[in-house]
Amino acid sequence: MTDSPITQPAPSAPGPTPTPDEAAAKLSELRGNQDWTTKFLAGNGPELAEFRKLSELAVNGSDKITKAMAGVLDAAPVQESGHMQMIGVAQHLREIGIRDDVIRQTLTGQEVTQAEHDAVARLKADRMRDHAWTKEFLAGNGEHKRDMMLMNIVLTSSIKKEAAA
Repeated sequence: MTDSPITQPAPSAPGPTPTPDEAAAKLSELRGNQDWTTKFLAGNGPELAEFRKLSELAVNGSDKITKAMAGVLDAAPVQESGHMQMIGVAQHLREIGIRDDVIRQTLTGQEVTQAEHDAVARLKADRMRDHAWTKEFLAGNGEHKRDMMLMNIVLTSSIKKEAAA
């Protein structure tokens, strides 16, 4: 029997370095991936290394909203409280099923029209009068929790000033 050398596959060439915004967006995407998050929280090497690399890239650029949505802290030893609040809000909204585009609108304070506000106010009033819906909402129904949060986001948003005709 002859010994044949064991060959390792050549390491793949690293891709282009992502921009700060791309790194923050990738972190945000990974936080929504339950399998990746579980491995990361368990301290797995590849996920931890990926998190560190992306965080380092994201902290050196990118806008505050993108950083907050990705859960990236500033490079300073002390964090701004507003930034920490945005991170918490983004995480909470994502956990109850709110899409990232809506989270961004919420964190940027995007205004709604008077018509949108009024329609959502009627919808919320209808839902609150519906005993079956309310019972499920109070019991913790995830879809109802998400819907209530979306309604509350619209109802607490500033209303656009309409130009006089």
